[in-house]
Amino acid sequence: MGKEWLWWLGEFGLAATVAVVAGFVTRDVSLSILYGLFVGTVFFILREHRRIGTKLEKNVDELEDKALSFPVQLGHLKETDPYLKQLARSARDEAIRIIKEVADDHVNLHSRTLADISGGIVKLAKPGDKIFATNYGVMFQTPQGNAARQINFEQADKGVDITRVFVESVSARSEDKRLIREEMERQKKHLKVRFIKESELPADMRRNMLFMYDRLVAYASYTTFGSSSKTQLTDEIKIYTNREELEKAKEWAETIIKLSEEYK
Repeated sequence: MGKEWLWWLGEFGLAATVAVVAGFVTRDVSLSILYGLFVGTVFFILREHRRIGTKLEKNVDELEDKALSFPVQLGHLKETDPYLKQLARSARDEAIRIIKEVADDHVNLHSRTLADISGGIVKLAKPGDKIFATNYGVMFQTPQGNAARQINFEQADKGVDITRVFVESVSARSEDKRLIREEMERQKKHLKVRFIKESELPADMRRNMLFMYDRLVAYASYTTFGSSSKTQLTDEIKIYTNREELEKAKEWAETIIKLSEEYK
């Protein structure tokens, strides 16, 4: 007999006991049955509520334990890229925060912009590392973009080799073109800056890409809103560290460098 049947048998036994006691006190069989059913129902609801609550608490505890142990497990993988470990810890902390907020009947969801993630990856580079990136330029026209730009400059000054290729979109307006050129002017003093029109790129390479040679490559897609292309929401960011994707990214970087021109 399973635990579930034992639990139901216990509920029946409780209701029957209440009914017998009620019948002994009132000397009325019909009244004792009704009273037993009523009390049994009340106890059933209270115990069921408590059982479900206990089960939910147990599930939450298990989720929290798994979330807490995940970065520890990653710590044993010596070859795991440090940025992926950082993302795992960040996701762990975010999951625990949401679990705790749900208990208080509210949730605050936080989003990370393309500039945040780009800056975070570049920040992990060490002197001598080589970075290749393509983007449509507009991500820098925000506070987060300003912070990412500063990280690029600081890392370049420390000896990180950074090449950034700005892409002029097919749908770019005169205002967008002006912003891209202004951004290239700012960055050419610190980084290797190149330029290309989107129409000159192979179709599969028309995307934001950040490649840290021999370590990781990230691809991002986004949606543009409003009348200005500066207003973007990131749809998806994929980060790869496997050898096959790194080799493909290297070929793409070489192709884009050949097709683009240095901005002077």
